[in-house]
Amino acid sequence: MRAAARGERRSATDARISPLALYGRRRPGAEGELDLIALARAAARFVFPSECLACGTRDAHDFFRGGVCARCWDALPSPESERCVRCDETLPGGTGADACGRCLLDPPAFAALRSAAPYRGPARDILLAFKFRGADYLAPRMADAMRRRLGVPEADEVAAVPATPRARRARGYHPAEALAAAAARGLGIAFARGRLVKTRDTEVQSRLALSERVRNVRRAYAVRGRPARRVLLVDDVATSGATARECARRLADAGAESVIVWCFARASRVEHPGEHQVSPQARPKDEHEATSSFSGESA
Repeated sequence: MRAAARGERRSATDARISPLALYGRRRPGAEGELDLIALARAAARFVFPSECLACGTRDAHDFFRGGVCARCWDALPSPESERCVRCDETLPGGTGADACGRCLLDPPAFAALRSAAPYRGPARDILLAFKFRGADYLAPRMADAMRRRLGVPEADEVAAVPATPRARRARGYHPAEALAAAAARGLGIAFARGRLVKTRDTEVQSRLALSERVRNVRRAYAVRGRPARRVLLVDDVATSGATARECARRLADAGAESVIVWCFARASRVEHPGEHQVSPQARPKDEHEATSSFSGESA
């Protein structure tokens, strides 16, 4: 009887033993670390969707690929083999020409415009997510694609094609600036934030004819300070080149001796005469606000 009573008392004592006595004291700060890890994982699930932003059919498992699956990044189309040496416009095959007629008749102020990919397939889908679905976190991967495909430019500073403050506030970020900052970090070149400013709102370039686009952006940009001798001007997408031409002209007038333009995607004036036809799902609510910076691409 006494042995049974002692066994019952031991069981009751064991039941009262705290987890601390059984497992030892937790390392100081461990609770906070676990909370941070859980918070980071929750934030990653919120910020980086599990479904690929480009194809919408495959999971995007790689955290550092930022919401786009590996297959879509690897499937970025390559630029055409026959392109204008100045503006990167696709040239008709078999002509043997080095430059397009427009650049021959009206040479731009930039030395060359180069893109990482044509504006189609995964490149188009990634760009639309970057510009209209709040996926600013795609900038480092997009900049990495530009560096891998375009090499190292001869530049002393990196500048971005600007947007108006109103357009920036409406979107919450400026795609061209995010891409330029990421490119500058990867290249190890100084980023001249705010080197170019947009001084007025412009009409949406996609609604205008080529000649009207040139007038639309004329004197819409200004240079702050004195630019470096060699400038790398970065934008997210180019079509007609009107904005790139105007920004390069302003940089040259301010003292830049050489301007090279980089963009993630190049939409051919022939293949995309109506500019970038954004699907209703991708188009922002306030089109004019968002496209104030969208027309700030090299359209």
